[in-house]
Amino acid sequence: MNCVSEITLKTISAENDFEDVLDLAERARDYVLLEVGHAPDRTYVQQFFEATPPDLGPECLMHFAVMQDSAIAGVICIADGYEFPEDWWLGLVLLDPAYRGRGIGKQALDLIKARAAAAGRQAVKLAVLDTNIRAKMFWAREGFDLHRLAPATPDSDGHDRIVLSFRIDTEEVGHETDR
Repeated sequence: MNCVSEITLKTISAENDFEDVLDLAERARDYVLLEVGHAPDRTYVQQFFEATPPDLGPECLMHFAVMQDSAIAGVICIADGYEFPEDWWLGLVLLDPAYRGRGIGKQALDLIKARAAAAGRQAVKLAVLDTNIRAKMFWAREGFDLHRLAPATPDSDGHDRIVLSFRIDTEEVGHETDR
């Protein structure tokens, strides 16, 4: 791996970190364009901080900046309790292209898995765009398995998605929650 130093997860909020997340979204506009079909804007960032899964409120959301030293390399949004009460749902993992391919995604995921295990969660789930080949390869390499298919519907954004799941084994996941 080409990672210069280990990463940490820093809790973030719209009140304190909105502009930093907007800046990151601009740097990662390749993914934003793929996901929503237009350049990132304030609405995109507001949705990152506020969009909740069905039947859950804003208290279920956790937002993190993926930090390498003092630089924001990415952001992560987690919904606690979606699809099942014992699950964590990765709503978005957005990495700056300058940091991709350097092991930062794996490090961040290891920290998330450790936090999920410490919180007593049984699975980490996510939906990946079917057209996002690199992401599908990453999640498969990291041990995520097919949970179900989520084809586009007339009311959706037009993307077919693949829902993936990683079963948390508290014996195997490291204790990395202190970072």
